[in-house]
Amino acid sequence: MKELSVIVPFLSSLAVGLAIFPFYIKWLKSKQVEQYLREEGPKSHAAKAKTPTMGGLGFIVAIYVGIIPALVMSGQAPWASLLILAAAGACALLGFADDFGKVTSKSNKGISGKFRLGVEFTLGLILALGLWFLTSGAGTVILWPSGDGSMYSFSLPLLAFIGASMFIMAATTNAINLHDGMDGLAGGTCFLAFATMAVILFVTGQHANAAIAAAAAGGLASFLVFNKNPAKVFMGDTGSLFLGGLMGALVMSGGLIVWFVPLSLIFIAETVSVMMQVSYFKLTKEYKPEKPMAPLMVAWHKLTHKLPGEGKRIFRMAPLHHHFEAVMAERNTGEASVVSMFWLAQAILCAAILSAFFLGGAKLH
Repeated sequence: MKELSVIVPFLSSLAVGLAIFPFYIKWLKSKQVEQYLREEGPKSHAAKAKTPTMGGLGFIVAIYVGIIPALVMSGQAPWASLLILAAAGACALLGFADDFGKVTSKSNKGISGKFRLGVEFTLGLILALGLWFLTSGAGTVILWPSGDGSMYSFSLPLLAFIGASMFIMAATTNAINLHDGMDGLAGGTCFLAFATMAVILFVTGQHANAAIAAAAAGGLASFLVFNKNPAKVFMGDTGSLFLGGLMGALVMSGGLIVWFVPLSLIFIAETVSVMMQVSYFKLTKEYKPEKPMAPLMVAWHKLTHKLPGEGKRIFRMAPLHHHFEAVMAERNTGEASVVSMFWLAQAILCAAILSAFFLGGAKLH
């Protein structure tokens, strides 16, 4: 029964997560592994300052344990699966280093952004080379239903495949990290995204990849029990970077780029909102150069230098979920309503993607 390849890892990860989280949260509290919030963050989040963080380790363990039965059942050499899990694990270690720095310094400052970005690009490079070697240079990045039940697949040259992998790994990890800012927000949207990926991967016959996505959905389902508002634990950078790395690795391995673009629209919007806010804030600061400068050079100087003074803002706050939180707070509506709105939007995207996938002619392989 092929369906067991996704049902078993989902239920296994769910069960493991539900079993370990109560003890893990208690341990985090005893060690005072607590969340430190941004000074410029919403004032309403002050009460969350003592909430345990690094909860991502809980669902990471649940996912890794939950995937074991499916890999054993597959009867195949799981080299590509191990590469995907290793890339995600490396992202988790990067996030752990960031969280550890924040906890030990009792501030919101971890490792530098440039160092983190460099590691993420490097992991994307290693992932691409590994997948290219394991697939004998196939480099498939796009799968599309052909209408007769088969799948079109398109490949990229090695350099383009590497470039796509590096960009997706860095972009996805950072996007989910920015998105993780409310109780249950990133956990819920990522759960829906992984569940959708599991369906597409399973239908296209990629049962090992589908099992990983299903295990991720199961682990996140267990996490949401403790992360929903009011949260008892946060995933931290350990969890958000892991989720981004796992999602990016599955996209590159499974040929899901064309499906991942609409699937990640919320993550893209969150990232773009930060870029817009920061750029506009810098560009609207007062600056009088000592020597005459062309307007473009003035703009470049503003964007690349820390200048004194205050600029203007497009949104109440960035990322985008904090903007909606501020707007809804004026209507005496809590953050749970904003999270529900994002969950609904992600669910609609997932339903639309699956509809397009099956209406396009996709059939079970």
